[in-house]
Amino acid sequence: MAAERKAPSILGFPHRPEWGAAAHRKALAGHLRRCRDHARIGPSQAARCIGASESTISRMENGQAALKPPEVQRLLDTYGVVEPAERSRIADLVQEAAKPEAWQPYANAAPPTLRPLLAMEPAARRIISYEPQLVPGWLQTEEYAEIVIRATHPTKPAREIAERVGLRTQRVEMLRRAVAPPVLLAVMDSEVFRRQVGTPGVMYRQIRHLLALLEELRYQLHLQIAPLSVGAAGAIGHPIVHLRFFTPDYLPDMVYLEQYEGALYREKPAESERYQAILNNLCGVANPATQTPALLEAALAAWR
Repeated sequence: MAAERKAPSILGFPHRPEWGAAAHRKALAGHLRRCRDHARIGPSQAARCIGASESTISRMENGQAALKPPEVQRLLDTYGVVEPAERSRIADLVQEAAKPEAWQPYANAAPPTLRPLLAMEPAARRIISYEPQLVPGWLQTEEYAEIVIRATHPTKPAREIAERVGLRTQRVEMLRRAVAPPVLLAVMDSEVFRRQVGTPGVMYRQIRHLLALLEELRYQLHLQIAPLSVGAAGAIGHPIVHLRFFTPDYLPDMVYLEQYEGALYREKPAESERYQAILNNLCGVANPATQTPALLEAALAAWR
């Protein structure tokens, strides 16, 4: 007799409010899909049990639709999920998933293409970022960020520019989080410090800000500078962000590829592993993080 299949469990995904609503919704969405598959129930049957369409089930299982407690409870009944601990954890996750996203206080300023990254980065264990032209957004000063945003959106009103600056500069706060903050490994092209953004004073204060962050966040922030000599390894041409989460069994790696008019996201394992290899190669040929303070001091001197 074939061994009975083990029922999927959500207990390996903790209830962590600091990770944000999107991470809880995404983990629970995948779990609901696994529960349905384990129960050998098709999407149409699942949809009938909550009086919805198959497309609604698809959106729920992809983390793209709100998870309403009564509907989730009926689905769990249909899928035969009866263990009290499982039901209790799912109820907690449903409640957390219904809270506002990390970007929602800045909804008017958060571009739709950036929202998935903003929503998921609080749940990351490790973030690798490559920026070929500018200081990474997490690490920008307000004045540097304002100049960059105005250059990209010259027709936006001052209020929206200010909101975008606020959104960008507050992202570093997750590195200051008391409970399990992410680690950010940021790689910048050396030309970032030669490309003048604003006045020499703006550049000077931005570099001083980086030095201060490295001192303050010595365990959470690792900054590498890639010289021109890295050659093809640094000729990527656009920013890349690779997120790895605390619970990879529930949240697969996410890759964000910034484009001038939008962004692309990659989550399939083969794709995320390819970008991980690209970033690992770049980190390997860039100047070690231990040399960064001295390199920043040298860049600082050029803007005095």
